[in-house]
Amino acid sequence: MILVKLPAALPALALAATAALAGCGTSGAGGPGAGDGDRPTVVTAAYPLGLLVRSVGGEHVTTLNLAKPGVEPHDLELTAKNAAAIDDASLVVYSKGFSTAVDTAAKEQAGDRAFDVSGPARLTPTPSVEPVGEGDAEQHHADDGHDHGSEPGAVDQHFWLDPQRYAAVATAVATRLGQVDPANRADYERNARAFSGRLTTLDRELVTGLRSCTRTELVTSHAAFGYLAQRTGLSQVPIAVSPGQEPDPAALGRISSYAKAHGVTTIYTEPLVSPDFADAIARSTGARTATLDPVESITDRSAGGDYFAVMRSNLSTLRTGQGCS
Repeated sequence: MILVKLPAALPALALAATAALAGCGTSGAGGPGAGDGDRPTVVTAAYPLGLLVRSVGGEHVTTLNLAKPGVEPHDLELTAKNAAAIDDASLVVYSKGFSTAVDTAAKEQAGDRAFDVSGPARLTPTPSVEPVGEGDAEQHHADDGHDHGSEPGAVDQHFWLDPQRYAAVATAVATRLGQVDPANRADYERNARAFSGRLTTLDRELVTGLRSCTRTELVTSHAAFGYLAQRTGLSQVPIAVSPGQEPDPAALGRISSYAKAHGVTTIYTEPLVSPDFADAIARSTGARTATLDPVESITDRSAGGDYFAVMRSNLSTLRTGQGCS
């Protein structure tokens, strides 16, 4: 049995406090807040899940996103207001392992109102190529003799960078919303099909646009682009596994040697990660830098107003950086 908790009408003060949740985006008729009448409230942990829930839920759902725009969501720290939103939510949509704070809150506060999408996303160990010497490389699957159990990069969480995985999660979310709110199940399923259709178009553009790249090695700030690389025939070479990791000089040296040996001309930085290490490798190899966005957040500095616009900007950036005809 699924426990359905629909928000009750809130007093004016409580409604105002909920609307002021730090960084929580809202959607649905009736404006911001913890819900409107019997409309379910869904709390999400980061922009990609917030966009998905808004797209699938449509007018039937109020969506609250815990991560402020421009904040690295891996490092999200929950406030008391965030915790209150999780307590009041009809559903908490998250991916286990993406944020330790959200994982804990989902387990301890949300119970069976929590929906972990890591299963339908088919998450795998971080797929990348690790440079091990001049002109040499081997497949690296985060199995280097160290315990990465709590490290955000041990399992690649960035499933939305592969439109096919993102579409699978949309279908799963529609099913779960239909269980929470059976009266609108058909609308959720229809919205998920429409969202998946847009993703299918994007997927085709990515695969076609990157099919003829002369350089397949993708040197990135951190290991966020493995699924995108796998989908499009590229090989990710991350400077760091997780955003907060500082590579040692030996690791930087190996990556620099690898980049020179493979004719890498572009080192990719990210909007929410310090560019210092990428800049250092670019200087040592004579490469340029370009911004590749893992779409963890949308800000006024993003290359587009939503996921689809930023992904198409990423495609343009990659076509230039990887020498695609």
